[in-house]
Parts: sequence; C-alpha cells; structure tokens
Amino acid sequence: MPVETTSLAELIGAAAPSATALDDGQKVLRYADLRLRMRHLTSRLAALPGLEHGPVAIVSRDPLKSALTVWLGAASGRDVAILDSTRGDLETVLQTIAPALVIGDRVEGHEPWATVPSAWLDDAGAEVGQRRLTQGAETGGWLVASSGTEGPARIARLSQAAILAHARASNAATGLGQGDAWLTPVSLQHIGGLAVLSRCALAGACALLHETFNPHRIVEAVMAEEVSHLSLVPAMLDRVLECAGGRAPPSRLRRVLIGGAALHPAIAERARAAGWPLWVAYGMTETGSHVTVEAIEEGWEAGRVGKPLRDIRIAVDSEAGAGIAGTGPIRIEGPVVMDGYLQASGATASIDGVFESGDLGRIDGAGNLHVLGRADDVLISGGVNLHPASIERLLGECPGVTDIAVTAVDDPRWGDLLVAIFCGDIDEPQFEKWCRDHLESRQRPRRFLRVALLPRNAGGKIDREILRRLAANSSN
Repeated sequence: MPVETTSLAELIGAAAPSATALDDGQKVLRYADLRLRMRHLTSRLAALPGLEHGPVAIVSRDPLKSALTVWLGAASGRDVAILDSTRGDLETVLQTIAPALVIGDRVEGHEPWATVPSAWLDDAGAEVGQRRLTQGAETGGWLVASSGTEGPARIARLSQAAILAHARASNAATGLGQGDAWLTPVSLQHIGGLAVLSRCALAGACALLHETFNPHRIVEAVMAEEVSHLSLVPAMLDRVLECAGGRAPPSRLRRVLIGGAALHPAIAERARAAGWPLWVAYGMTETGSHVTVEAIEEGWEAGRVGKPLRDIRIAVDSEAGAGIAGTGPIRIEGPVVMDGYLQASGATASIDGVFESGDLGRIDGAGNLHVLGRADDVLISGGVNLHPASIERLLGECPGVTDIAVTAVDDPRWGDLLVAIFCGDIDEPQFEKWCRDHLESRQRPRRFLRVALLPRNAGGKIDREILRRLAANSSN
C-alpha cells in the first residue's frame, strides 16, 4: 500500500522489508538493507569533522551510489545534488550549490568544500549509531541542474513536499504499485531518472537503475519479465524497438513512459503496432518531472501530451502566443512546482508555486495539452511566425524520414530561411519535392541537409544551438 507521509526518509522506513528497493544489475538492495545502510551512513556523516548542515553533492555516474546519496540527504535533512563528472561547467555548478560535502573520485582538491571518495558510501562494517533515520528529514530536498545547452546551467530546488506530490500524482496515473519494477536508463542527474526513486519508494516498488543506455540490455530485462514500467526518451525508444525486432513485450510491462523530447509519429506507430504500451508525458525539472500523461492509441495526434495529473493546473495564455493562432505560453501551477532557482548567494529565488514553462502550447476541447515547443524557438519567415515543432510534425509524415529537426539561417529576403535537417533513406531532392507537393509555401523549408544523427543533449532533446551551426555551415 502507498505510504502516507510528508517525509522522504519515512518512505524507506515504511516499505515492506522484503521488497526490493534498488537494483543496478550487480547489487540488489531491499528496503530493509536500505534502512540499515542509511543509519550507517548518517552516523558516518555526523562523524565527519567540521561539517555543518548543508548540501551534499555526488559527482558520479554510478546509479546505485547516486541513489544512496539521494536517500542519505533525505535521512540527514540535507539538500542533495547528483552531478556528472563530464559536465564542462561542473566547477561553476558546484560553486553555486556550495555543498558541505562532495562525494566523488574526480573532484579537484582546491575547492573550498570537504570531499570524500565515492567508496565512502560503501558498507565498511562500522558500528551503526542510534541516530533516528528521519532526524531532520523534513528539510532536505533535491538540487537539480539543467543541461545548460541554452546558456549557463540553472539549479532548481525541489522541496520534499514537491517531490512527494509528484510521486503521488505520477503513481496514481501510471498505476505503479508494490511489487512493480521501474527501469530507468536515464541518468539520476536528470529529473526523469531521479523521480523514479521517490515513485518506487512511495509504491514499495523496485527501481532498476542502468548506468548507461544499452538497448540490448533493456530488451533482455523486459523480455525476462523483470520490468513493469520503463522510462525512455524518443531516441532511446527508437533503438529499443530496433533491438526488439518487432517482438511484443510480455504483459508484465504495463507502461513505457516517453518524455524529454517530442515523439516522432513514425516511432510511436512502430511501438503501438508491435504491442508496446506507450504513454507520452510532458514535464520538466522545475515541476519534479512529468505533469501530464496520455496513452498512445490509434488516432493519437503528435504533440498531444494528455491532461494534467491530479492537483496540477495548466493554463495557456493565448493572447501571448507569439502570433501563432490559438497557442500561448504554458503555465503550470500546483504542489509539484519547485521552490525556485538557486542563486549564487545560496538563496533560492521563489516563484510562489507557479511556473512559466517557456513552452508554447494549446488546450483542446477535451482538456488535453498540445505542446509546440520552446517559445523562444519561434521563427519569422516571410513575415509569418512559425514554430519549428509544428513544421517538424508535418515533415515527419514524409515516407523515408526517420528523424527531423527544423532550424533557420539569416536571409535578406525571408528573414529566417527554414532549413530541414533530417535522417532517413530519402535524399534531399526527393524530400524537397515531397514538401512542394504536400505543404503550403510558408511551411516549406528552403534548404535540406541529411545527417546520420541529429544533435541531442544527454536528456534526448534537440540541441538547437548545434542545429543552427550545422545549418549555417551547410550554406557556406
């Protein structure tokens, strides 16, 4: 049964001891083991000299150690940040977080914070103190850094209340329960991976953590009936379907949650035809992961992401829709919204429970949200406001196109001259002819560039800055 609590740490204290909590493919921890490990680690944390209460950061790609650090933060009442050692802006992010302790094997020695190696998380057999597991647990939250592809990384602070509100709403929508297992190959430094931990703890389910994305390993786990829920970004789904070779998954797999980027209709249809239970979701770091969800069935429309989860309100300001009829900026309100962005001073800029997402969308007559993409991606071509995502959906219907992105280059006549960058078996002249036959003049790209892979960040989103550079270089 779900745990009714206002504390993250109480989740692992209340879950059935025999239930499996974490599994990274090499080591399995049951909830009883996790409770003992947290008592041990909080005692070791308290014994470290000179550490006041403050954030704990781990610089690692090890999913099990990252997960242990998340629960250590909850048990000790500290904010936690999961960071990747390959981040180019790692030191800047750490300076903003100002952690009391950094756990990691690749951290420079001159920073002003205390450091311990990641082996510090291992069970060294030290005597477990009598410190209560939930001491101070109502205060610790998550500090989650954005990808930083559109400027300096911003660090969102999610309170325990927001984290738990998302877990409750998500579990109600996805049917996660005790005995289920949610597999995520998405790194825990991203909210799409991190939120799986709280969902599973709330439900008494197992979090299956993969250190890297390996489609063969995912298919093996699914076909072995280990997985009930699976999180993927669209590019991952494409590879998983390819490895599955048209095989349908067993009935134990009930949800394949797709988020992080727009889902191509051709990929969605392949999955549906093969019997994969696909659900599309929309959300972001600042809302603790997804805030809508919808099952993909026959008649699904690209860009439609479903209705809001419970206790979440979504509005669209159509009067500020960048000149695109019926659309506007998406506003999200509810208990899942972050406290705000962490400032360099250590303070958090409050946003009072309302988040302006920066995305454009519309709400249809049935209450479903349709997402166009980022508001600042709007292009003005020939005096007409166009959004890349709306053009991409049209171009994605072209036979032979497997992945598509639209950008622009400066042009004295058009202003923004549309450029289609695509993957697939069709060549540029064939694609251009299809566009002339099927699209209105204002919607048609004027240049075409075929590539092996589209540029994406670690979260699976199109890297629009690299896209623009590709387009500019192709026109020289």
